[in-house]
Amino acid sequence: MHSRLNRFPGGLVVVGDALASVNPIYGQGLTLAALAANSLGAHLRSNPDLRKPAWDYFRLVEAVVDGAWQLSTAADLAQPHVTGPYPRGYRVQKWVADRLTEASVLDSAVNTQYMQVVNMQLPPKALTDPRFLARATRVLLSR
Repeated sequence: MHSRLNRFPGGLVVVGDALASVNPIYGQGLTLAALAANSLGAHLRSNPDLRKPAWDYFRLVEAVVDGAWQLSTAADLAQPHVTGPYPRGYRVQKWVADRLTEASVLDSAVNTQYMQVVNMQLPPKALTDPRFLARATRVLLSR
């Protein structure tokens, strides 16, 4: 979620589908709205000057929206009827994601972290944690 705005009125924020609208098939809408509300709460607890633009809020909520978009676009691109264009490195990312899915079926610890990402409790980058990847690799090599 990268805004091209260089000006924004103070005292206002964007929430809900006005902030980001994701593919409803993945059921992320309510979770995204709750996480955005949490970002707004964190911003408001920081005692911001409400006369100024809420750039800090937008930085917080950007991470939430980016995570939701990463999950939904990866799932969209994996559909058999989608023919591209695919982003750079997509085929390698999909291969790794498929291996992580396999490992998540075989190991409860891998499954726990994997499902926390799928359920938006952790950001997608949690799947790149070296310890997580090492465990998933060990699981797959031991089959």
